[in-house]
Amino acid sequence: MDIIRGYGTRPRWQKTATFCLLMAVCIGINFCGAFFAKLLGLPLYLDCIGTMLASMLGGYISGIFVGLFSSILNGIFSDPRLVSYGALNVFIAIFTAWACTHKWYKKPLRFFTAVIIYAFLGGFLGSILTIVLYGFGNGVASGSVVYWFSDMGMPRLLAEMLGDYCVDILDKFISFTIAVFVCTVMPKQIRGKFKIHSWKQMPLKSDAVQILLNNKTRGRSLRNKIIFVLILMATLIAIVSISISYALFVITIEAFAKREGVVVPNFVLEIWSEKYLVNQLSLFIGVFVFIIVLFLYIARYHLILPLNSMAYTLGYYSDKENRSFEEMAKVFDGLRIHTGDETENLYLCIADMIKESANYLADIQHKNATISDMQNAMIIVLADIVESRDHNTGNHIKTTAEYVELIIDEMLFENIYQDQLTSKFISDVYQSAPLHDIGKISVSDVILNKPGKLTDEEFNLMKKHTIEGAKIIDKVIDTVPDSDNIYLKEARDLALYHHERWDGTGYPYGIAGEEIPLSARIMAVADVFDALVSKRSYKEAYDFDKAISIIEESAGTHFDPLIVKAFINAKEKIRIITEEKDSIND
Repeated sequence: MDIIRGYGTRPRWQKTATFCLLMAVCIGINFCGAFFAKLLGLPLYLDCIGTMLASMLGGYISGIFVGLFSSILNGIFSDPRLVSYGALNVFIAIFTAWACTHKWYKKPLRFFTAVIIYAFLGGFLGSILTIVLYGFGNGVASGSVVYWFSDMGMPRLLAEMLGDYCVDILDKFISFTIAVFVCTVMPKQIRGKFKIHSWKQMPLKSDAVQILLNNKTRGRSLRNKIIFVLILMATLIAIVSISISYALFVITIEAFAKREGVVVPNFVLEIWSEKYLVNQLSLFIGVFVFIIVLFLYIARYHLILPLNSMAYTLGYYSDKENRSFEEMAKVFDGLRIHTGDETENLYLCIADMIKESANYLADIQHKNATISDMQNAMIIVLADIVESRDHNTGNHIKTTAEYVELIIDEMLFENIYQDQLTSKFISDVYQSAPLHDIGKISVSDVILNKPGKLTDEEFNLMKKHTIEGAKIIDKVIDTVPDSDNIYLKEARDLALYHHERWDGTGYPYGIAGEEIPLSARIMAVADVFDALVSKRSYKEAYDFDKAISIIEESAGTHFDPLIVKAFINAKEKIRIITEEKDSIND
């Protein structure tokens, strides 16, 4: 799971200095643009270049901050009417940050679409605000254009909106072009330093951030709850504060008129009050949006991303079939959450718990491996004890197990019975192969080591080693709890059925075909081949090629034809094992 960028964050003082520098420069650009446009008498505003640039370089927080405070400063030092357009500048900042995130400035069609949207925000919405607050033709830069459309016989409202839109589309085209040009020519390394982040953990990749922010929850997400509470609180505060401000404004006007002895008609007082209310609402919307975005920004880096990073990491590893607590502990420790509050306390507690679980699991795995090694060693010792009673079989246990392994490997390569050759099945067969003749422990030494051919009665007693072997393993299964999860079932099948034949003429039950367990069908080939190439007291060993031909001729009668095919295809590897065995015996 690769979600961490892999580099540290900058010191806090560097981030603060970078943010202040960006804000100062961009607010200065807005102020200078508006000042020179007014000084030269241009039908333009040029007060959004810095806002767009801050949004492109620093993101939402930077753009909204510059847009809002530029309007306030321009209103104080240049034109008081500009304060009323703070909300529009905030919307422009939000749209610019969003458009920059989606690379709108890189494609001509999207570039001009962005200019049209800017003109809508500043033109149509701005014209409505201008008419309400200052009346017809009193726009900061569009007054002459509005009167020109009006003199052509156009309705006043339409003239105001069209005039503001024409001025704004040219103004925003120039502003956006300048901002895009500056961002484009600025070196990427320098441009990246202005991106405002407040990581309280190791920085994450952008796609990982989107995954974490869109992480599904059982109910309403924490981010949505924060937004709801913020909007509710801000709205209530706004209603109360604006209502008080509005009441004080009306009282002040009435008191001033009474003191000066002036009679203010009610309709004039209503108009003044409505304009004051709209002006306050416009300014409030800008401040309101800034506060919402700021709180969401803080919650994003201090609460939502750290919590979701922890949840995602834990969920990712809990869903994996083979969980690695060591890997989880490494990734979890790499998050390095340092919020300094309850979130960090939770992170540290979980990190300690994962480390302890990893150490505990590693200890269990080590003990299980030790127990497994001891168990396998005991099986080999037990099988050797049984084999040592039979002076005819030599290294039968070792070589048959090796043949079985080669056959299974070849079956995997040729996709034979691939649906049955699971990793568990293969492991179980490998481990239980030495037990296939465990039942010989119940056979008399006289029969086992008889130098000549067995009588029918003796052979019938010998055949019982299959059933006796199954009984021995059944006793183990009965005494071992949860034995279904270990390889004793395959050991039982090998012991009981490895002398069954494909055509149904084998023993002890005479079952045929795929009724015989796959493990026993594999062992049958390995067992017979080893008997053929081994010297016995009652026969000489066959040479390798003769033994191979006997196995091949017995396909479809004694053996499963597909298993014989895999065996024959692996005969060169089989030859190596056989020659090694012969050299040891010699």
